[in-house]
Amino acid sequence: MANVHRGQVSLAVGDTTYTLSLSTNALCDLEDLFGKNVTEVAALLGADNVSMKTVRGMFWAALQDHHPDVDLKGAGRIITDAGMPAAMEAIGKAFKAAFPENSGSHPRKAAKA
Repeated sequence: MANVHRGQVSLAVGDTTYTLSLSTNALCDLEDLFGKNVTEVAALLGADNVSMKTVRGMFWAALQDHHPDVDLKGAGRIITDAGMPAAMEAIGKAFKAAFPENSGSHPRKAAKA
């Protein structure tokens, strides 16, 4: 079961419930996969013509903490079974959970203070 207080998101697909999270390690995997920093990958995900490889890669990275046996092709199968809208919603929630708002201030600004 996903722990929302730790940035985890549940996605039920058939008889299986997957836990997605974008921890530091998952975000590093994502950066390695795309050869871009997380801000650049997030921009790709938010584009009007988002690539299916971007969606699948983000979903795969979000699975790695709790389902490390799922490879990229497996992530694609889960997305197909869940449906694109449900998968995109889960990715969005996991991304928001990874970067929660910091009392109205930007995390970098808070770190400098």
